[in-house]
Amino acid sequence: MTDAQPENSVSPQNAKRPISAVQVLRCGEAEQHAEHRYGSRLPQLWWVFFGTRWVPLPLQCFLIHHRNGLILFDTGIDPAILSDKDYIRQAIGRFLLRRIFRFRLNASNRIDHVLEAAGVAASDIRTAVISHLHFDHVGGIAQLPQAELLVSAREWAILSQPHPEREWILREHIEIPSAKWRQITFTPTDDPLFEGFGGAYDIEGDSSMILLPTPGHTAGSMSMLIRQEGWDPILLVGDLTYEACLLDQDIVPGTGDKRSLLSSFAIVRRLSERLPGLRIVPSHDFGAVDAVSQATRQTAKLEKG
Repeated sequence: MTDAQPENSVSPQNAKRPISAVQVLRCGEAEQHAEHRYGSRLPQLWWVFFGTRWVPLPLQCFLIHHRNGLILFDTGIDPAILSDKDYIRQAIGRFLLRRIFRFRLNASNRIDHVLEAAGVAASDIRTAVISHLHFDHVGGIAQLPQAELLVSAREWAILSQPHPEREWILREHIEIPSAKWRQITFTPTDDPLFEGFGGAYDIEGDSSMILLPTPGHTAGSMSMLIRQEGWDPILLVGDLTYEACLLDQDIVPGTGDKRSLLSSFAIVRRLSERLPGLRIVPSHDFGAVDAVSQATRQTAKLEKG
């Protein structure tokens, strides 16, 4: 399923712009515990084993059409996680997975097929930004052997810690021979817009796509700020929150480091105050399609006029 291809994606006028379109790509669906999404005072293992309220969870990534090439923000999940009994090597992981998520996936949800449905060849992807290393965000890297994979150095360091699989970071599906990983570090900046983030990383050097550290879901999670003249700015926040409205209410999910999450929430809200119209877009938010469409509506209206 492919959503949110703006009407302005092929316009001659937009060919001169750094970014001509942003698409939300649906890579399957799942359910998660309500406590997972909205948080809980109960211990995590309690709701994993005894929680009875499940809520729908879209699995999404984002395709950015930049004049220098196509860029993905995350790569979705590999449907083989359901069909290959050895996809998760650890028996405890296989046991817990079906108690944490209820996946609805098929072969069409693999990133190369998702891209094909969107009219794009997987081989045309130039860069993939990985918000964090969880399996449902790196599941397509094997289908993108030509793409440079950007990950924060802090996130990559998790692989050197004992048992990253306990955090659902599966080394065997990350450290694969074909993967062209590049660790990035965030450069200090005097730009008051980014005060509090501790640095930024300009992907193309044109200020259209800025990576920002937003730890909490994992230690090295990062977000992407997209800016294009005529659009509302867009902040892709990965799994910092599962719904944009929860960030405004300081409702943290049931996983991750609560203190870091709240700190990142506050910094993102300050960015929103400095950037009027900022659209905060979580990866698992059903509102992502509308948020991206609304952010790009201004250019579409101008071109129609």
